[in-house]
This record gives sequence, C-alpha cells and structure tokens, in this order.
Amino acid sequence: MAWCALTAFSSGQEYLATQKQIEDSVELRADAVWLEGAPYDATTLKRMQTERAQIKDEVRQTQFSDILQAYSSRDEHTLRNRVSTFMQREYDLTRKSTSQIQKIRETFILFALLTALVPLFGMFIVLLTVNSTVFHGIDRLSRRMMDFLADRYSFQFSQPDANELGDLQRTFNSLAQQVINTMDELKQLDQAKSEFLSIASHELRTPMTSIKGSLSLLGNGIMGKIDEAPLQLIKIAETETDRLIRLINDLLDLAKIEARKLPLQSSWSIWDDTLRTTSTGLVGFAHNAGVNIACDAAPGVEVFMDKDRVQQVLTNLISNAIKFSPRGSTVHVYTGQTKNGHLLINVRDQGPGIAPADQELIFQKFRQGATAENPIVKGTGLGLAIAKALVEEHGGDIGVESELGKGSAFWFTLPKWRNQSETAASA
Repeated sequence: MAWCALTAFSSGQEYLATQKQIEDSVELRADAVWLEGAPYDATTLKRMQTERAQIKDEVRQTQFSDILQAYSSRDEHTLRNRVSTFMQREYDLTRKSTSQIQKIRETFILFALLTALVPLFGMFIVLLTVNSTVFHGIDRLSRRMMDFLADRYSFQFSQPDANELGDLQRTFNSLAQQVINTMDELKQLDQAKSEFLSIASHELRTPMTSIKGSLSLLGNGIMGKIDEAPLQLIKIAETETDRLIRLINDLLDLAKIEARKLPLQSSWSIWDDTLRTTSTGLVGFAHNAGVNIACDAAPGVEVFMDKDRVQQVLTNLISNAIKFSPRGSTVHVYTGQTKNGHLLINVRDQGPGIAPADQELIFQKFRQGATAENPIVKGTGLGLAIAKALVEEHGGDIGVESELGKGSAFWFTLPKWRNQSETAASA
C-alpha cells in the first residue's frame, strides 16, 4: 500500500512538472511572437534576457538566445526564421506533453485506486473531488490550448473557477481573446485593402489602355516620322505601360479570386493543345533570353478545366523558369500522374535555385525569393499567388522543389482528367 501511495505521489509530481512545462511553453511562444513584430527596445531586450536566464532546458534556452540575438541585431529575416523554428519545436513539445499528461493521469488514478482499497469510501470522495476540480479543468484548458494552436478560435470561454487553475484559465482566455480581436482587425484591414486595390485597378485600366494606344500610334509614325532618340523613349514608355497594365490586370484577378467572383469556365480540353499554345506564345521571350523550351507530349490526355486560366498558370511558371535560367539552358515541361491519380505538371529549370526559407514565401502576394546570388527579377510578385489561387480553384495543389545551385521544379496538379484511348475502349 505504501508503494502504491509513493507511486501515486510520484505521478502527481511528474504531472505538475509536465503542466508547468506546458505553461512555460505557452508564455515563451507568446514572447517570441511578440518579439517578431515588435520594434527594437533595449528595455524589452533586458527583460527578455532575464526571462531567458530562468529557462532550465538547455536547448530551449539556446534557441531563445538565438531569437534575442537576432532581435538585438535587428535582422528581421533571421529573426523570422528563428522564431518559426522555435515555435515549431515548442508546438511539438506541447503536443508530447499533452499526451504525456493523459498517461500520467491514468497512472495516478490506477495507483490511487489501489491505495484506496482500505479507506475505500473516503478516497473515492477524494478522487471525485480531484477529478472534477483539477483534472477536468486541466483537460478543458489543454483542449482549448490545442484548439488555439490549431487556429480554431470559435470556441466560447466559460467562467473560470475561483482557484489557481482558474487564474491560469483567465490568463489564457485573455491572451486568446486578444489574438481573436487582432485577427478580426487584420481580416477587416485585408478586406479594405483588397477593395481599394480592386477599385483603384479598375479605374486605372482604362486610362492606361488609352496611354498605351497613343504611344503605339506615335511609335508607328501615325503622327509623322520621329527621330531615333525620341522613338527610343516612346518604346521605353510603351514597354513600361505594358508592365503597368499587367500589374493592374493581376490586381484585378487577385481581387476577384479573393472575393470568390472569378467563376471558372471549365470544359474538357486536349492537354497537348494547351501546352503547345502556351509554349508557342513564349518562344520569342525564350529566344531573347537564349533559353530553349522542351515539352513532353501527353497524347490522348483530356482535362476538365478553364483552359484560359490554366494556360495563365502555365505561362507564369514557364516564363519564370526562362527568367531565371542561364543562356543556353533548357526549360523542361513534364506531364505525369500523382499517387492519388491526379494529373501532374512539372516545370523544371536549370537556374540558381530557391532557398528553403523562401519556398513558402514566394506563393504569397507581393513576395519574391532573392539572395545575393539570386537577385529579384523585375516583376509584380503576384504571378505565383494568382497561379496558386487558380490551381486551388480547380481543386489541385501547387508547390516547388528546389535546391540552391541545382535549379527548381515548380509543379501543380489537376484532379479531373481522362485518357481518350481508355475512354474509347471502355465505350
């Protein structure tokens, strides 16, 4: 009986230590996220250094020190990467600790029941009290913490109990509510920004089209012969006007996609025709860049898609591959099939590659991956964001596989496709 009681006590101590680890993790994650978005402040740095000194786990202390070092050096890119690494590790620790709490609880209950065989009734009352006042509250708070980490903010907060656990729950509720309010404000600001961009782009497109037409007429000599020097300036203005019009069209497309007002006009189309039309339209661009385009045929393949929109995605991926490819190289376009049966399109180049930290960012609006060896190519930073949205509208996925110095392979999938020969044979 004494051994059972000692084991139950040991489990309780382990439980409290694990719960304390979860609480410390939540507090450190909050500090890390706050540091990522906060301007540099010496007082804040000193306070965080004091908190770091109290961290007992050596790996956690080292990672938090790296975050403070990036914060003090005001290196936003390094700080963002280190915070991301730190947050991922803390999420993993929290998940493991939450699972461990359940096992500890089961061990505690088992040996407490064995210990309670003699004073059965009294211990039964104690267990009910502990379960209702401690374990139930901790389980409820743990579930809400996991919901919070999984971006599920819709739950309603209950009134915490008037004890230490209730104080912890009130603190968590306040933190979660602040995050919810901030997310709502950000969504409203993002919606207002999208509406502004849509209105501004729509109003700009008509005058920009008129300007382009006027410049084209001047460049073609409609108003009389123009000397070479002014003609070159007109050509430059016309080129930049084209770029502005493309940017405006990209903004309008993105606004329509975000507002779910870009319906797809899908029908069955021959894939090789789409691929041939796209590559033919880019031959001149590839020739000027000194790059070849090689497309593997996919005879008999038909895809249920909005042909114009998928061609827009292909054009973006192939033109990007051409931009970053060295002269004399080849951009390859492959067509295959994924494990789950979706059509897979792969565009591979021989360019400088993309750093792992930038491979997720490049699909965000107005973001481009760049390093000292891989400077930003002139562009809007919207092409991949629009491509991602269009592929997802078709029910597919998009991504990139890349290694610095070894080129990149952008891929996307289309779920609805068929083979003409197989369809004819089944008929």
